[in-house]
Amino acid sequence: MRLINALTSLTAPLFIGISSAAIAQSWPDRPVKVIVPYAPGGGVDPVARLVSLKLADIWKQPVVVENKAGGSGTIGANFVAKAPSDGLTILMCATAEVVINQHFMQKMPYNPDVDLKPVTLLVKLPFVLVTNPSKPYSTAAELIAYAKKNPNTVTYASSGPGTAQHLSAVMLEEQANIKLVHVPYKGVAPSVSDLLAGHVDVGFAGLPTVLPHIQSGALKALGLSSKIPSIAAQNIPPLAKTPWLQNFDLTQWFGVYVPSGTPNAISQKIQRDIVDVLKMPDVKEALEKQGAQPGNMTMSEFQAFSNSESEKFDAIVKSAKIEQN
Repeated sequence: MRLINALTSLTAPLFIGISSAAIAQSWPDRPVKVIVPYAPGGGVDPVARLVSLKLADIWKQPVVVENKAGGSGTIGANFVAKAPSDGLTILMCATAEVVINQHFMQKMPYNPDVDLKPVTLLVKLPFVLVTNPSKPYSTAAELIAYAKKNPNTVTYASSGPGTAQHLSAVMLEEQANIKLVHVPYKGVAPSVSDLLAGHVDVGFAGLPTVLPHIQSGALKALGLSSKIPSIAAQNIPPLAKTPWLQNFDLTQWFGVYVPSGTPNAISQKIQRDIVDVLKMPDVKEALEKQGAQPGNMTMSEFQAFSNSESEKFDAIVKSAKIEQN
């Protein structure tokens, strides 16, 4: 009996490994949901739809993008956090719901560090500070000068309180020593719509989202949030080249997460397949034309990256003393 028990204890890990490999090999055997926690048309949405289309070809199953907006991304992220851990519900999201919200929200329906497993980085991309052509400023320096003369009159849009767009504007206020008026929206798309209509004065948005509007003349670009210029928009100067903003540097990113209990074999397959999609020439070209830099991170690399980003945004939130309303 002791010999049988000993053999069982030795062979159990082998059977688990075989079982996990078999599960990953047959996965997915049903349609996959990709949850985007923002409104359709927002920054994450087009990237998620492009990648999901290619994954459907690889997985031989429908990969359906569902938008679950609200709560600064927490509604959609919570949906994934509470979903079955079978890899069939995937979160493609921005920074707010996985590394920012926890630092200023008093209560969250999920714990991103416990309930979600980092899979890989989708893209990095800069924000662009944009305004309507009807506004009386065409550069970041002119905006700052106007705001100094007219404190608490210039409005700025964000995709929600505590989002990276909001924190970018907070950084702008702090470094330029100006006072603006925050107008939060439930997602990127409605905020850009009001920027286009001139209902709000300025706002930060992802380069892929607003580049077509900049190229058409519907919006004016005042500067990039990153210190490194974008290949897709070389005529848009970094905000760091503006007086008062020499230290301005903030890059947006989109990542992939699954429920924390998802087997590693499935999580690793999702990671490998997404990285393969991001390396496809047509996908890479499409993303780079929009100003997005495709990711290429292992699960462990993305875990370390997520941790470092959480620390960075925690410092910004504490410096600005941002609290949930």
